[in-house]
Amino acid sequence: MSILNRENDGLHPIVLTLAGIVAREKVISRDELISICVPHASSEMEAENDSDKGRGKALAARARATLARWVSLGLFIENDDQVRLSVDLARGESTDVFTDRLPSICRRLALQQMHALPLWPSDGSISEEAVGRTADLCRSLAWCLAQDIYALPSAYDEIESLITAQVQPGRFIFLNSTRWQGFRPWARFLGFATGDDSSFFCDPTVAVRAELKEVIQKNETVLAGEFVSRLAERLPVLDSGDYRLEVEKVLKPETGVVPAAGHLSTALSFALRRLQLQGVISLVSLADAGSKLTLVGQGGRAWESFTHVRLLRDTL
Repeated sequence: MSILNRENDGLHPIVLTLAGIVAREKVISRDELISICVPHASSEMEAENDSDKGRGKALAARARATLARWVSLGLFIENDDQVRLSVDLARGESTDVFTDRLPSICRRLALQQMHALPLWPSDGSISEEAVGRTADLCRSLAWCLAQDIYALPSAYDEIESLITAQVQPGRFIFLNSTRWQGFRPWARFLGFATGDDSSFFCDPTVAVRAELKEVIQKNETVLAGEFVSRLAERLPVLDSGDYRLEVEKVLKPETGVVPAAGHLSTALSFALRRLQLQGVISLVSLADAGSKLTLVGQGGRAWESFTHVRLLRDTL
């Protein structure tokens, strides 16, 4: 099982297209949905040549696989070959507005424990069999967001070398280079990264901002540790989250990947600093508050410490 295998499980643009069509039609047959998504897939339409026909069949197969995967993840419901969305559009919500919030919907589905766990096969094999449907994504996100995001390479051979140096024998992060190629577009789509393939950068700001309203209320002030714990429940690939902790357990202690006590990862630090500069949150430091957390920047440099987080304005 996986969602990072692009050939078998599709790409996020296919999910967007499928969801947009179903949102517009409300209920639609599976075959009609695929034929709209991939026009040349229709048996009544003749491709101009064998090459076009073969390409159309391949795209249709990928669309069907993507639909099946996201039926299993709960985005779509299929009964008697009829497909509908599992989530309702808000009253008066346009299809365009719905597709704008689709990354958040997909992110929450992909991170659910029922889909993510187990992260590795129980028999210790190097395989994506007998793991959660989204284990490859969650495992990869947790590992990448635990790294020094300023030094994380973009080439797979360098990623593979880094994993070999860090991860204990019998465990793995990316099964192969195909999963790494699939990971980057999904990480961007789900709000955990920015940049193209040559400038890929693990930045979870979009995902963190989208979840703020679920962890803190406007003008509420929360202890720093409590804020991070609440956020980890929503985004378990971040600091102190369940999937992050599982990945940290398989890292060699001498690698020094796990932040020092009271320090945040560079990824979460970067996101909180960006949200602070955008005027979305305030990082407050009170002298008599006791425990504090420290943001960490490039090269392990401490940025600032804070004891509380305050939400200054509503997030969309």
